[in-house]
Order: sequence, then C-alpha cells, then structure tokens
Amino acid sequence: MDLHGGEPLSSRSGFGGDEVAGNAGANGGEREIKARLVKAARMYAMCEKAGVAEPMDVTGMAVAAFEDLPLRAAMVFVRTNEQNVRDLAWALANSNSAEEFEQRLGEIKTPPEPGGQHR
Repeated sequence: MDLHGGEPLSSRSGFGGDEVAGNAGANGGEREIKARLVKAARMYAMCEKAGVAEPMDVTGMAVAAFEDLPLRAAMVFVRTNEQNVRDLAWALANSNSAEEFEQRLGEIKTPPEPGGQHR
C-alpha cells in the first residue's frame, strides 16, 4: 500500500524521518516499518474508540502479536513512534476513504499557522 505517492514522508512529528529510518535499518525495511506504523495506528484508533484505559500499551502488545516481534521490541517501536501512531490514528479516525486519509496525511505534514488551529 503506497500511502504517499512514492515520495519521502516528513511531518512535524517526523513520520518517515530519523525515527522510522532508525527502526528500518535499510531502505528495503522502510516500507515494512511504514506499514507497521499504519497497523499500529489502526489498533490505537480502535482502542481509543473503545475507551481502553492504556491504548498505547495495547497497541504495543498487538504489534508484538501480529508482527511476530518480541514484546520489548514492539513496545520500544510503539513508544519511539508514539506521535506518529497518534497522528496516523487521527487521520484514520477522521477519514471515510483512502482519498480522505491521504488528505488527512497532508494536513499532518503541514504545520499549523502561528496562532491557528491544526485539527
């Protein structure tokens, strides 16, 4: 799934930046890392909607289970990319289609005007 038209992602939260590249280790793994972030964001959004007390912790456990990672590695991944997960979850929760999701990603990438509202 190509969420960004093949161009590098960068945002105020660093999506696609050093955090992701540091986790990927190589360019071939970057796509997998981005996919893992989107999956984590889906889980986080579902947890928030359900009123789970600690949605980021549940997200980390889900990443460990479904991505076949040790729990510690999954928790480090989720916590290291916490703002990315939250931003992507916001985009998912506020989108009804792939096109809207792409538009929301663009809103995340564009910093708010000084004194303006971002979301």
